[in-house]
Amino acid sequence: MRSVTQFACSNVSRSYNDDFESLRGGKLLDRPVGLETRKSYYSKVQSGFFERYLGGEAILEIGFAGHNGDTVPVVPQAIGIERNFPGYDGIRLPFPEYSQDAVYSSHCLEHIRDRETALREWFRVLKVGGYLVLAVPHQHLFERREQLPSRWNIDHKHFYTPSSLLALVENLFEPNAYRIRHMCDNDAGFDYSVLPSEGGTGCFEIELVLQKMPPPRWELDDGASRRYGTEVFHVRNGRTEKWWLSNTFESEGCWMWGPYMPIKAGRYAATFFVEPVGVLNTLDSHISFDVTANYGHVLADKTMEGAQGAEELKKGSIRIEFDALADEDMLYEFRIFSSGRPFNGELRFHGLELKGLGKRC
Repeated sequence: MRSVTQFACSNVSRSYNDDFESLRGGKLLDRPVGLETRKSYYSKVQSGFFERYLGGEAILEIGFAGHNGDTVPVVPQAIGIERNFPGYDGIRLPFPEYSQDAVYSSHCLEHIRDRETALREWFRVLKVGGYLVLAVPHQHLFERREQLPSRWNIDHKHFYTPSSLLALVENLFEPNAYRIRHMCDNDAGFDYSVLPSEGGTGCFEIELVLQKMPPPRWELDDGASRRYGTEVFHVRNGRTEKWWLSNTFESEGCWMWGPYMPIKAGRYAATFFVEPVGVLNTLDSHISFDVTANYGHVLADKTMEGAQGAEELKKGSIRIEFDALADEDMLYEFRIFSSGRPFNGELRFHGLELKGLGKRC
């Protein structure tokens, strides 16, 4: 069901393709859209920009009404979203996930203090393949000053350059969750002779279009996530065989450790592959696994004990999740400890798998 903000200028009995044909023919070019959108509206109609990125049936325009509240959404089929829209609190949208073909916002994001949550919301409601179409004032064209506050709009909470806008997007969304389909400095008609202390003329914005992508079946290589063989680990009071390291619990303490390597900041899972050899119904003393940074700072650990610990060992893999710290000088190691004689036999270590789980929790 479409909103009443679609206005009478949109004939709901017509197809959306017909609407764009009318736009292309000039019949709707006097459409009272927002002030900044209006400046390059004709060129975007003529170039097919709107048809390409806002051509679906389910379109939202965030902050469409402008200062005077007398404007209409950018295309006839769009729903205009303002603070008084039912169920909208200025950040969260009352629409299901994957429900919209596009979200359009012109000169609105700079007014939102919690822009990260707002952008996540706009991206959340997009269908896979849908477009997030943004226009924000260019710091070097509109603001023409180094830092806040804005000389021209005291409500501006952020300045944007192309690089800072891209940095915001890259820090906010997972790699390969989106593709950039369009980005440019829109300075059409901008008068570069006007001094920064005077109001600018023409267009002075950054345009950015993101397309929501289906997640690939693979993950980016973080440089550390892989299977580590026993050759990069060390053993004390144990045996080193071709395929494993082993310990018969002749002494207590740390008997396996390594490999002292840097890891990029993020959340990880370390899986120790082990094989208990011998009678193993219960553990008479502890066997512990841990992850440390810089030779002893324990980030996470897991202790096996009793009958339950014996069952865990017999499964052949012990998984520990941990957060790697944002310190390039940190070196990480993975260790196995034993106390006393846990069971009559030996414990073989067959290597370790490290897998990145994304950003830190």
